[in-house]
Amino acid sequence: MNVKLVKWSLSAVLVLAASPALAAAPPACKSLPKDVAKMIQSFDSCARTENPTVACEKLKLNARVYENDKGLLPPLGPIGPKYWRAAPALLGSPQGLVYLVQESAKGRPITQRYYTGDSFGAFCTIKK
Repeated sequence: MNVKLVKWSLSAVLVLAASPALAAAPPACKSLPKDVAKMIQSFDSCARTENPTVACEKLKLNARVYENDKGLLPPLGPIGPKYWRAAPALLGSPQGLVYLVQESAKGRPITQRYYTGDSFGAFCTIKK
């Protein structure tokens, strides 16, 4: 009886250890660089469009879907909201934004905003 309990416990520990950790929401941004305010304003408008990639290009932002492959942001389900990322069209800028866009909802509302100052290596949550 104890052997079965030990085997089950070890199996559970191995499964949990092999599972990727679910990311919690990043901490709140303490302060943002002054030039980021315009980027936020631009991305607020173009991220809600039917084709953010094209709309953001007109505002000098490179935008595309953010896959969250590294699991740095809270996971999303397969259907519904998507993460969209934007960075200045100026190549080499380490600054960027990631927005959680409710694509299936009317008006495509943005429910969460994140900022990165290190080329999407770490994030903080933008409070609005």
